Amino acid sequence: GWNGANRGWNGGNGAWNRDWRRDNRFNYSTYRRQNYGAYRLPRYYAPSGWGYGYRRFGIGFQLNSLLFRQDYWIDNADYYRLPPAYGPYRWVRYYNDALLVDVRTGNVVDTVYDIFW
Repeated sequence: GWNGANRGWNGGNGAWNRDWRRDNRFNYSTYRRQNYGAYRLPRYYAPSGWGYGYRRFGIGFQLNSLLFRQDYWIDNADYYRLPPAYGPYRWVRYYNDALLVDVRTGNVVDTVYDIFW
């Protein structure tokens, strides 16, 4: 699988490599300061049936499948300077966070808290 010079999905062992944060191509923090509007998204509406409000999920947490339905996927991760998600992984918007989720299991594999305004 894609490993982007040891960044991103490594299908050989099925693990996500979080070293992408060292790669300037994915420096969302600087880009966000210069492109404020790109990260200002419409209000997040939790899926019907999710009555718990916001909780900060960490790596390893298993999400309820309501939270990573396809309509919550971040289709163009590059636009937000996130690395591409390949294999079983998808970037998912959860309130103002971007969560990388293994859609087979619901496990959170990576997180970017408060990336959106």
